[in-house]
Amino acid sequence: MPFPPAHMLIGAGLAEVARSGMRDPLPRWQAWAVGAGMAALPDVDIVLGIALGKGGSYHGTFTHSLSAVVVWALIGYAVGGERWAAVFGVGYASHLAADLLDESGPTNLMLGWPFSGQRPYSIGKLFPKVPVEGDGMADTAMNVLQPEPLMLLAAQTAMAAGFFAVFLLLARLIRGWRQRVSAPVSG
Repeated sequence: MPFPPAHMLIGAGLAEVARSGMRDPLPRWQAWAVGAGMAALPDVDIVLGIALGKGGSYHGTFTHSLSAVVVWALIGYAVGGERWAAVFGVGYASHLAADLLDESGPTNLMLGWPFSGQRPYSIGKLFPKVPVEGDGMADTAMNVLQPEPLMLLAAQTAMAAGFFAVFLLLARLIRGWRQRVSAPVSG
């Protein structure tokens, strides 16, 4: 499972791609900030589990589903119309896509929730798995900051930065294509 920095870079990059297809694009900083925030949001289930004394038992359940993507896209639409629906939706969905690209085998996703509890296998092994172990939140955080897990976290973040750069290039290509298609034909 990628950690928040990786999720947020991918979410911001995909928000830029969504923005590039808009007739009246959102300000870049807003799209990136919301895309990054929405990309990190599915992991709120960890906080919920800890707050309810269940630890990580809720992780990868309802917040890691296609139903949640639809709900958040609808919330985005209610907040600001189609443009925000697109940014909310792609930002949130990017989290699920990134979780499908780690090396964990069975993922922490329940894509079909509430209709199915099946967990798909990862479709790629791009993001290295960072070991998350410890007794309690502080102990777990300290274990992640050890040299080997920290290097894996840095590798995840570097991979996500590469995706971010590719998404920026894709957005630029889309904008260029849109300008060529909408340009008046001279004759």
